[in-house]
Amino acid sequence: MAQCFLLVDADRNFREALAIALRLDGHRVEVCVGADEALARLAAGGVDCCLVDAHMPGADEVLAAATAAGARPVMTGPYADVLEQAARRHPAATALPKPFRAAELADAGRAAH
Repeated sequence: MAQCFLLVDADRNFREALAIALRLDGHRVEVCVGADEALARLAAGGVDCCLVDAHMPGADEVLAAATAAGARPVMTGPYADVLEQAARRHPAATALPKPFRAAELADAGRAAH
């Protein structure tokens, strides 16, 4: 089943590569560079799953907004300690350490929340 993913990450190469992979799997994808853009997009509705880089400025606000908007929150990052700290603050979010495959994100998006 196709989902609408919102990818929030400052790393352009990561965002674009993941967006391409998810689109090839039939999903709708929107990308945001930062928290302000992501918060505005979440407020508009229609997002099924929101992937957020846990160490990005504003990540906590985006994860909270995703949960409030009914989007499944998934946080990512290369550092286990950052993900563990974020998981304590956002128990509804699924942690997905980098690197990962697009299929893992799709699975986490379905299972989370």
